[in-house]
Amino acid sequence: MAHLVAEAGGDPWAVSSSLHRGRPAQISALAQAFHDAGQLTREAESAFSEARRRFEAAWNRENGDHPINDAAEVQRATGTLGVQAAQLPEIAIDLERVAAILAEAQRASAGLIRVLEGQLEAVDREIGETHQLLDSYHLPMSHEMALGDIVGELEQQAIDETAAALHQIEHIREMYSDLLNRLKTRMRVRGGYDGAVEALDGTEARSPESPAQAERDVHAALAGDQSAASRVNAVLNSITAEQRSGQEPLTPEQGSVLSQLQAQQHGMSVNALWTAEQRLGDQREMIANSWQLMSNPALAFPRTDLKPGAVQGAKMARGGEAQLPEYVQGLNWAWPAYLPQLGMIANIMKAGNPVFQANTDLDRRMIRHAGQVMNLLPWQLDLAGTDGHEQTDRIMGSVVADLFTAVSADHPVMHGMVTGSEGNAFLDNMSRHFWSDGGKSAAALFDWVEGAARGPEAKLAAETARCYGLYLGEHGADLMRLPGGHSMGEVNPHLVRGMAHGLTPFMSNIAGVPGGSPDFGNFHDSPNEVESGKMPFAKRVFSVLSTDKVASDYFNGAADRQALLAEAAFAQELSSHATNLNSYNENLHNAMTLRGLVNFGIDSATRAEVDNHAVSHDAAQQASYDQRKTAYEAAARAITGAVGLVPEGGPVIGTGLGVAAIIAEKDFLGPAPTASSPSDYSMPYMSIGSADRELLNAVIASGQRVAIEPSFLIDGRIGTPDELAGRIPNLTSAHYDHVLNEALTELFAQSFGDAPGRPFIPDQDMMNRYNQFAKDSSPPGR
Repeated sequence: MAHLVAEAGGDPWAVSSSLHRGRPAQISALAQAFHDAGQLTREAESAFSEARRRFEAAWNRENGDHPINDAAEVQRATGTLGVQAAQLPEIAIDLERVAAILAEAQRASAGLIRVLEGQLEAVDREIGETHQLLDSYHLPMSHEMALGDIVGELEQQAIDETAAALHQIEHIREMYSDLLNRLKTRMRVRGGYDGAVEALDGTEARSPESPAQAERDVHAALAGDQSAASRVNAVLNSITAEQRSGQEPLTPEQGSVLSQLQAQQHGMSVNALWTAEQRLGDQREMIANSWQLMSNPALAFPRTDLKPGAVQGAKMARGGEAQLPEYVQGLNWAWPAYLPQLGMIANIMKAGNPVFQANTDLDRRMIRHAGQVMNLLPWQLDLAGTDGHEQTDRIMGSVVADLFTAVSADHPVMHGMVTGSEGNAFLDNMSRHFWSDGGKSAAALFDWVEGAARGPEAKLAAETARCYGLYLGEHGADLMRLPGGHSMGEVNPHLVRGMAHGLTPFMSNIAGVPGGSPDFGNFHDSPNEVESGKMPFAKRVFSVLSTDKVASDYFNGAADRQALLAEAAFAQELSSHATNLNSYNENLHNAMTLRGLVNFGIDSATRAEVDNHAVSHDAAQQASYDQRKTAYEAAARAITGAVGLVPEGGPVIGTGLGVAAIIAEKDFLGPAPTASSPSDYSMPYMSIGSADRELLNAVIASGQRVAIEPSFLIDGRIGTPDELAGRIPNLTSAHYDHVLNEALTELFAQSFGDAPGRPFIPDQDMMNRYNQFAKDSSPPGR
């Protein structure tokens, strides 16, 4: 639920609840008392009756409201406040209108919540059914991936529906608050009445708590009074994003409540704080939210003396680590006594509202604690060992995982940790640990990066991804051969998947092809290394991300998709008789770079599997082929939705991409392994015939006719030598290459003429670029 609320941008249930704290029946009863005591005109009676009708139509009588002492309130208005009898009907009308609009707002928000909950229940049911299919049946990988896509779409649907409900309910609350303020102002101006309605409307427009009341409420809340905690939480939840970022100051009420929370928690032990939090039930988020706010350097609030019963003074305090409870600041670091304390603090934090996690010193301190635990000798010995990982994870890893979950919503803090001086050690200690959850908690630190890559946090996301991409590029060889014969993807598949998702938006930067993020910048490989195809850092990134099949399908599938688009762009250039075509083509160069990296990465991961688990060469060849195939299938499924990504994509590409994805499969994958395949497994090379076939098939997919012997066509595409062997007697590789080269030469001559030195055919450069990766397929760094 916390993730859903965070992704939706707020909590519609909390906003609706704030409206339902109002008591419209009591306001209506008060209006009736003023009505009965006043001197009525026919016009006033009509206006009052209309307001009462609106109230009766909207009020939900399930609330069980109990009227206040209405007669006493009328006496206070006419006596202490000096309201004249002639003014009482006007006040009655306005009070009844307040009751009506509050009841209408409550009914509308409750209806939206009911609709939302019905929608979420339906989505939850569909997700459950999808997971049941995944868990209960042995499905083909393509079906499993399709179902995984469905789950992702359903989760996004839940977020979108929650965000829409939040927007509507916030709009209702804003309209109600605006109307309420205008009516209350009119009552004060015209009748001099400030009214008990202040205590009954239940919204942010109520009278703010005084410093003395804030002291009493916080004291009661910390002692377990959930009603008091509800009032405190209402004040904390009224702090806006603009206030949390320091663009606007806290209101006096917000400052008073936060000041008291800081002062009264200051001397409490971790155990006492845990006990207080547990007593608060549904209001338990108060503790964590207060810590996030008091440690936010963008906030300023009044300082309260650290003594019982004290109220705030005139001096102001700046949010930061120094404002946290002293036992949270100064944990006892005697081994291993501090681990239970860290665990309690992490679990208190996990109950908080993620919207308050905005570059706070609390999150910064806790992620440093996680790093310090991983630096301890027992953790380091475990990283170097080959067994006993379960005990280390149970004692230490569980606490670190809780800390990861607790701080994961604070993106600026995560960016600072990964990009800072301790970032490399932090990533290394995290990546090589054998997590009992497969690295899920660790992956939560980065699951925001992909979604933020093109939003207001794009720079944070790019710099964070670049740092852990560089870590993989530097340590990739070690991560594929962890102690005991394991790869990172084998022991921490969820962490590898999280990193794959976060790095996918920056694929072009890593591969050194156009279209990369300027915030990410150039990757580590030098221009000479990119030009030569050596690219050790990029190769290690692709290799590590290929050690888990799910991560490989996502990341390598995205690379294959980009390669397909580049080849389609070349086909469009050829079809449109582009004047700049020659023996070198940038689109083909980029496609071969991406395909070379994909196949290199899968090849390296497969070799690591052979080394780690003594897998046979036959099994390795089949596994490598299968992994290339499922990655390509992921690309083919997505290709129809990627037309807009093609540079200057026109109608030829728009209609041909789906065909291209089907036709190009065998060109991308090469022949499936057989029992007669060479036992010395290696990354496959590209022949000149393969390059020509691939170019011709790309042109066919674009809708252009290719002049070639009909016997060479299978299902509308040019077949491979193995496919044609049974159809064309005595077919030799030389004849196959000759026929394809003639067809390609003729195709280019039609477009560019056959004058001396022409046409320019890019097949040789295309083949050479791919083979730069195949000729040195040993994992870099070994």
